[in-house]
Order: sequence, then structure tokens, then C-alpha cells
Amino acid sequence: MSLTKICIAGMVAVMLISACSVDQSSKGSYMINYDQALAGTDPSNIPPPVTGSTQEKAACDKFRNFYKVFSASVIRTEIDSLYAPDAYFRDGFREVHRIDAIKAYFLSSTETFEECIFDIQDAAAHNGNYYFRWIMHLKLKRNPKETLRIVGMSHVRFNVEGLVTFHQDYWDTGIIYEEAPGLGRIITWIRNRI
Repeated sequence: MSLTKICIAGMVAVMLISACSVDQSSKGSYMINYDQALAGTDPSNIPPPVTGSTQEKAACDKFRNFYKVFSASVIRTEIDSLYAPDAYFRDGFREVHRIDAIKAYFLSSTETFEECIFDIQDAAAHNGNYYFRWIMHLKLKRNPKETLRIVGMSHVRFNVEGLVTFHQDYWDTGIIYEEAPGLGRIITWIRNRI
């Protein structure tokens, strides 16, 4: 067996052992927080903009424009006009609550890439829930010559003022891990065997 295979097998074993030793009392907090955020932003309690109104169109346009070029300068100047003070955000990397935490998370994420553009393909709305389907074009600092194309979707809720109160992103974060030196090979190896 080659040294590479031994290293990979060892790392996989460590990950599996670590996963098995997780404190079971925290198991499920992932869904508990999500369920609480959904309940806390329920459109029957926090009314969204009126369907078809200029406020609804403005809220959706503001969301599209904010993510068109996701950058530190846009985040610093525009986040306060997009997110409510007590907004909830979660993606495959982090869960944050309140606009200051969201802003800090977004700004820290910009340190890892050269360019990030969200090309929103289409949007749908249903009972105060908005769904934006997008393709992210991402150039990481560690490999700026390659542009990653990642498909995803954002589930968003707005309040009546058109500010985001809830934002859950769905996308394959494993694509980012696959780009990491060393770790990428392990992730790809695991994916190919599942």
C-alpha cells in the first residue's frame, strides 16, 4: 500500500472516529435553530411585502443587486439596507443571527476569493417565501485562474419594509473543499466511493 493511501485511510479513520465521538446532547441543534428561525420569521407573524407591490419588487431587486457582485465594498455599504437587524442567515459553512454577525461572516468570506458573482437565473414566491435560483461564479485566491461554477438556491423571507429576516442558502460546499490542497483529494476520493 502506498504512503498516500495509508495517509488517506488514516485521515478517513480519524474523521469517522471523531464523528462517532460527538456529544449526542448537541445532536439536532442544526434543525432546532433552523426550525426556530423559520417559526420566528413566519409570514403570518411578520408580514412580507404585499404580493405584486412595488415594495415586493424593490425587495427582490435589492437582493439581486446585492449579490450581483459579492464584495467587501458592497457588503460594507449595502448590507444595512438589505438585512433586518435581527436577520437569520445559514449556509453550508455557518449559521449566524443578527446583522452584525452576518456582516462579519460575509466580510471574512471575501478574504478567501478574488471574485464572486451570483447570476440569479430565476425567482419564485409562495406565501411570503422567496426562492432565488443562482449560479455562483467564484475565483478563489489560491487558484485565481480557474472560475468555479456552483449552482445553488436561496430561500428568503422579507418583512413588510422589504428587509431580509431569514436567508438559507442551499449549495454543494464540497466543491470548495475539493479545491483545498491535500484535503481536495480526500474529499474527491470519498465522493467517488459513496
